[in-house]
Amino acid sequence: MAVVFAVGCSDGNGFMPGGENGSHETVEKIDAPLFVYEILAERAAEDSTSVDILDMLSEPRVEQLLMNHVPEELVHVQAKREAAAAFGIDSVQLASDSGAVMLAVSAMVQNRASKEETQNFIRNLGEDLKGDGVWNDPNWKIRIADWVVGLDSSWKYNDVRNNAAPFYGGNVPYFERYMREFFPIAYGFEPCGASNAGKVTYVNQGQSVYFANNYEHADHSKVRFICDANGFQWRVANAIEKDTAEFGAGEYDREVREGRVNHDNYYIFDGGKWRVATPQEADGFTDLVQVYANLKSDEKVVFIIRHSERTNDTGPGGHLTDNGKKYARDLGARLAKVGTEDFYFGYSGYTRTYETCEGIAQGKGQANYSIEQLSYMNGDWYVKDADKADAYVNSDGGGWVVYSKYGFTGAYPDAFYDLETRSEQLLKDQILANIGSMKRVNVMCTHDYLVVPLLAYTSDGHANVRYYEKYHWVNYMAGVAMIISADGSVRYIPVKGLETGIM
Repeated sequence: MAVVFAVGCSDGNGFMPGGENGSHETVEKIDAPLFVYEILAERAAEDSTSVDILDMLSEPRVEQLLMNHVPEELVHVQAKREAAAAFGIDSVQLASDSGAVMLAVSAMVQNRASKEETQNFIRNLGEDLKGDGVWNDPNWKIRIADWVVGLDSSWKYNDVRNNAAPFYGGNVPYFERYMREFFPIAYGFEPCGASNAGKVTYVNQGQSVYFANNYEHADHSKVRFICDANGFQWRVANAIEKDTAEFGAGEYDREVREGRVNHDNYYIFDGGKWRVATPQEADGFTDLVQVYANLKSDEKVVFIIRHSERTNDTGPGGHLTDNGKKYARDLGARLAKVGTEDFYFGYSGYTRTYETCEGIAQGKGQANYSIEQLSYMNGDWYVKDADKADAYVNSDGGGWVVYSKYGFTGAYPDAFYDLETRSEQLLKDQILANIGSMKRVNVMCTHDYLVVPLLAYTSDGHANVRYYEKYHWVNYMAGVAMIISADGSVRYIPVKGLETGIM
């Protein structure tokens, strides 16, 4: 009788998990008859001898032990124990749980093989065990371990269990534990116990389809393994387990970090633990158009945003790139789908900020627009001593490092104004004081050196633009939405004009 296993596999190079494990490999389905039982049945029919899979594997070793003058009454027991040990199974387990052991070994012996291949493997493994009773072929161990991981990651053990039920009268023993205990041995993991519960590791065996150069290197495989505290067995780690391994506590509440393995995943430290960040939390920015769409009729908004993509000319006369001009027009076109009212536009005095405002106005089809120069929108708004600020920029790794470190840590007090005081001067004394002469929707185009400290202040340090720490910088056309309610209260939302708020 042929029993069918349905298991995950790759394109022929090995079996691979998918789904929640965070693996980029795909899971396909193949059918593999359980030929081991057929082989055993055929053997019994040939010589009327009842043998199990370990008996077959240990036959060459029995011959060798007899040649070595080991007492005949001992050879079968010793050879069978050695065959079981090749799969990480000790003599106590073999004696007390033989049904589960035999099913686990039968499944691993066959793994992905055809009947002929299974027969060849039984012969080859028997010959390997013959000389010293030890399985000396690491490649085959890893090949089988990879297959077991494919079962483990998508819980295909149930297919093995269901398909083997006819051979066990429907009462299939708990064989899974022995398969789970095998792959860590093949990969060379340390034993899983109380001392290392929760530890996450990776396969450094180059023959494995789950090989990784190091923990965070995901070019080969994103699969990682965790020592599960429940039962103390290694298993495939889920996304949050592997991505937040060794994070420890966040350095501050609602800190956002990218995943250690899946670098496109983000996690937030919330309520004393890490959890998956929502797209808005991960990026830290809300779509500018969405903020406009949700603006109440009695509210006003001021969008303080960085200019669009610029050329390499960072001087006052530097222009936007062709892409930068298109990005601005596209943003305007998206805004036009929400409303047709005229916007107020202000710029810093630099050509690229003027062109950004101009592109947005043209993209939204606003015929009557003017763009007012606003001196307070200059990028040096927070600078108290330009010479000292420039010196820090030159000595400490560049402007992105210095301005973000200032905004989020208060560094360089001799070169920059107090963040809170200077931000309030901008928001209250310059913008709110003149809001009566503006429109319901206002766009002010400025520079990253103003936007980053302002984001740090208005988000209470939560904006994900800590370049000095995480190498995230504010993207083009991202910044802050200042929303003024009818009662005069103000709230702030980090906003983005492109797909992401950080770069």
